[in-house]
Amino acid sequence: MKIAQNELIDKLIQQVQENLATTSTFLNLSTEELNTRLSADSWSILECMAHLNLYGDYYIEKINTDLISNSKPKKKDIYKGGWLGNYFTNLMAPVNKKIKNKMPSPKDKNTLGKKLDKNTLEIRIDQQLRIITLLENARNSDLEGMRVPITISKMIKLKLGDTFRFVIAHEHRHTLQSLNIIHALEVY
Repeated sequence: MKIAQNELIDKLIQQVQENLATTSTFLNLSTEELNTRLSADSWSILECMAHLNLYGDYYIEKINTDLISNSKPKKKDIYKGGWLGNYFTNLMAPVNKKIKNKMPSPKDKNTLGKKLDKNTLEIRIDQQLRIITLLENARNSDLEGMRVPITISKMIKLKLGDTFRFVIAHEHRHTLQSLNIIHALEVY
C-alpha cells in the first residue's frame, strides 16, 4: 500500500470521525439496550466499546510516547505500509460494511460479562478525540521510521502509520458490530 502521507492521515481522521459520530449516538440508548446481547456468547454494544477502550489505553499511550520521545521528522511525502501492518489491517478491516471473519479476543481484552454503564461510551469518545489529536500531531512525523510494539508481543513492532491503520480498522470493526446489534434489535 502506497499513499500520500497527508492523504492517509486525512482518511484515518475521517474514519475516526465517522466512528465517533456513531459512538455518540449510542448515548441516546438506555443502559439496558446498550447491554443487550444477540446471543449468550456475543458482545453487547458496551462490551464492544469496553474492548476498544482496553486497546485504546495501550495504543494511545504508546503512540503519544513515541510522538513525544522518539518523533522523527517526515522524510518523504509517500507512505508505504509494511507487509505485517497491511496483513493485520486487512485481517481486521470490514469489507463493504461487513465483518468478514470472527476472531477470538485475548483473555485480557475479552469484555464478555463485564458490568458496564454509559461511562464506557464517554471513555470511548474521549479516546477517539485523542486519536484524532495524535493523527494531527503525527502529520509531519516519519510514519515509517517510528515503531510501536503490538499488544500481543512487545517484540513485534509496527510502523506508526500501520499502527494507526490497524487500530482504526479495529475500531471500525467493533463500531460496525455495535450498529449491527442495534439493527438486529430494531432499536434505531
